Amino acid sequence: MPTTTNFGWTTPADTDLVKDGALAIRTLGNGIDTSMAELKGGTTGQVLSKTSNTNMDFTWITPDAGGKVLQVISATTTTATTIATDTLTDTGITASITPSSASSKVLVLVTAEFKHFRNGAGFTGIAAELLRGATTIADWNKTDADEFDFIQYAGSSANTYKSGTTTVVYLDSPATTSSTTYKLQARGYDNSVSVTFQKNSAISTITLLEIGA
Repeated sequence: MPTTTNFGWTTPADTDLVKDGALAIRTLGNGIDTSMAELKGGTTGQVLSKTSNTNMDFTWITPDAGGKVLQVISATTTTATTIATDTLTDTGITASITPSSASSKVLVLVTAEFKHFRNGAGFTGIAAELLRGATTIADWNKTDADEFDFIQYAGSSANTYKSGTTTVVYLDSPATTSSTTYKLQARGYDNSVSVTFQKNSAISTITLLEIGA
């Protein structure tokens, strides 16, 4: 009996009698059914993967989500928050995310609008910390002026205003599937410094991206 070129399925010959047609069709159908067996099945979201170099040797797998963005949470605030102390204080820049897997990472992106005022001459700046819940995960809150590096000015004359935008990018590993809150806290260099975030309804944002492991 002749066979097909690629898969070797048995087919009827040109000279076969009509009475053998049903048998020939059934034989061909069984050959196709056997060859295609591994294409059957799978579940929603799975994809076919080659098991070996053998023809028609497949298996169904769930694709790896590693490195993919699984969800995005973004929050904005225009509420002015003034900090006139050298104690870390909430800036109003905060958002919460519930990771879908404990192995996921969270990429934190912050854009903070601020206005800074010092009522006396001297070194000045802003310190800050990025927190996950009550845990500090990124620290720009140093006591040494040379390390006061969230926003730093080498010197300032008395009664001087400075304003601008600063950004934070931090990749965190929260290791949880519970709701997790991230926030930015800040403080002035000393009690002579006043810092206002979102002054005059300026927009600050925080974006949380869950990244598959």
